[in-house]
Formats: sequence, structure tokens, C-alpha cells
Amino acid sequence: MDLKDRRMAYIWLDKVTGAENFSVGTSDIEPGSQTIPHQHGQETEVMFIYRGRGTAVIGEKSYPLEPETMMFCPPGVPHQIRNTGEEVLSFVFFYVPGGPEQYLRKL
Repeated sequence: MDLKDRRMAYIWLDKVTGAENFSVGTSDIEPGSQTIPHQHGQETEVMFIYRGRGTAVIGEKSYPLEPETMMFCPPGVPHQIRNTGEEVLSFVFFYVPGGPEQYLRKL
């Protein structure tokens, strides 16, 4: 399977919209795609999956993702989401404190 970083993201709340201490957005990952493995220096990230199926890689461990599951990533821990299903994988993401979402704004 060719796993590429093909996703769409929308930022709902962040410092630009007046939320100073956190940010919230949504993201869609196409079937056969994945996020780029990454980590955050000072931010905690939480993701709530509401559509699709896939795999969460957090540190050295993998976990199944399906609707109504959550993914918790503390600062400094590498993580990635892989869409291994046949439909779009959609989730809400939260950063505390906000900041990493500004990278998405640049895209």
C-alpha cells in the first residue's frame, strides 16, 4: 500500500480566532494515506476519531482506530495516524497549548 500524506484540515479555534490556550480542528485522511510521523515539543495532542478506520502509532506501539476512539499524545512522543480502511478517516484534534496548527494554516 502506498501511504502518502494526503489529508485535509480545518482549524476551528486557535489564537487567530481568540482561543489563547488551546486549538481545535478537524482533519480527513484519504484511504491508503497517513500523517507524517511527528512529535510536539511542548504541546499535548488529543484526537477523537468519528469516521473511518485505521492505525495509531504512538511511540513504539500501534493501536486500532475506529469511530468513537481517542488518541492521546503527550509532548515529545512520536505519533502518526494511518488510514488502513476503505473510507475517509476523520477526526477532531486538540492541542494544549495551541501552536502546531499554525503549520496547517501555512499549507
